[in-house]
Amino acid sequence: MKIAIKTLGCKVNQSESASIEGNLLKNEYEIVQSVDNADICIINTCTVTAKSDYQSRQLIRKSARSGAKVIVTGCYAQLKPDDLVHINGVSKVIGNSEKNEITNIIANINGNGENIPLNVTGPDSPLFKQTYHSTRSRAFLKIQDGCDKSCSYCSVKLARGKSRSLSVEDVLSSAVDMEKSGYREIVLTGVHIGSYGHDLRPLCSLPEIVEKLSKLCPGTRFRLSSMEPGEINDDLLLILKRKNICSHLHIPLQSGSDKILKSMNRRYNTTKYKQVINRIITEYPDIAIGTDVIAGFPGETDEDFNNTMKFVELIPFSYLHVFPYSRRPDTPALFMDGQVEKTVKKARVKKLIESSVNKKYHYLKKHVGTTLNVIIEKKSAMHGYYNAISDNYLKLMVRGDGFRFGDRLDVDVISLTDSKLIAQALD
Repeated sequence: MKIAIKTLGCKVNQSESASIEGNLLKNEYEIVQSVDNADICIINTCTVTAKSDYQSRQLIRKSARSGAKVIVTGCYAQLKPDDLVHINGVSKVIGNSEKNEITNIIANINGNGENIPLNVTGPDSPLFKQTYHSTRSRAFLKIQDGCDKSCSYCSVKLARGKSRSLSVEDVLSSAVDMEKSGYREIVLTGVHIGSYGHDLRPLCSLPEIVEKLSKLCPGTRFRLSSMEPGEINDDLLLILKRKNICSHLHIPLQSGSDKILKSMNRRYNTTKYKQVINRIITEYPDIAIGTDVIAGFPGETDEDFNNTMKFVELIPFSYLHVFPYSRRPDTPALFMDGQVEKTVKKARVKKLIESSVNKKYHYLKKHVGTTLNVIIEKKSAMHGYYNAISDNYLKLMVRGDGFRFGDRLDVDVISLTDSKLIAQALD
């Protein structure tokens, strides 16, 4: 039986889709890339914005038109299953907690048991080690799920439940398995990885588990996914000194207005955020720092937005992820006064993206003439070159021949052309 898996949204979803793929392969199913060749298509949805909901529905309908049986899962399925089960061609809607049961669900759909269209339970299931398989050059290891924070715009907490951690033993053994499978970069991901280990007994922390991983797999580099500003502490900064920890942090800002940050229920202000960034840059001048910014949050005036633009320009970000505020059901921001017009949000997003393009270019430019450690991803469309990603999250084109998918090597950056770094492998 041929099965296609399509994933929208965050690295957590990507990690879970890779685990679904691993479990299916272990049970002798065939994985195909195109929905047109599939008997069953699994859609792993996202619901972080209204656009994500729309993209999920589009992909579901496209898959159903191919004639495949469609199983829908992910955060949209968790929160709004009734929106999806009535789409023509959908055979099953399952919650995030049911992803681990996918092989049994497929068997039932194919007539080996009772098929109930909806199977969505609470999102708070415990975490266990999963089989992993992906064609990506980097592995995504989900060490944590859920969130205990209460940002007023976010529905992810509703879809993912309370914060809970993968056991230390399962984290370490999963990393060893990934290394044995040939991965030379492992991205540690979760909904809120800074809270890792708070629920374990004995307690553990993110810096502690990263240090264990670094020592256990010295030939593999580890990348941290998104971190909250208040979670950047002495222990974490010390861990970044290890050679196999990527020189890259993603630290969401969301707004450069203290008024808006308070309304968002973010637990910092711009002064605190700036202090955190300055501390990082002082110790690691060349580190890549990315961020998230939301434009058009309820109550955001022109002055608030201008403060955000000024603050973004002040901070040495290497890139921005920019989002227009999207009203999410069952969140406090849904009914806040001062909802911003769509055209105004669109204009503000455009300005932030322009700033991001400029910051990214200058960060790229400063690395011409340097040596970077990269992972080979695939052959480039340009003859004689390979696409690669550096430890500080830069995309490069590496000149050479005979590289293999997933190879890790040092390269000299020789030029910047059309916003792309050109490099050659060291002899």
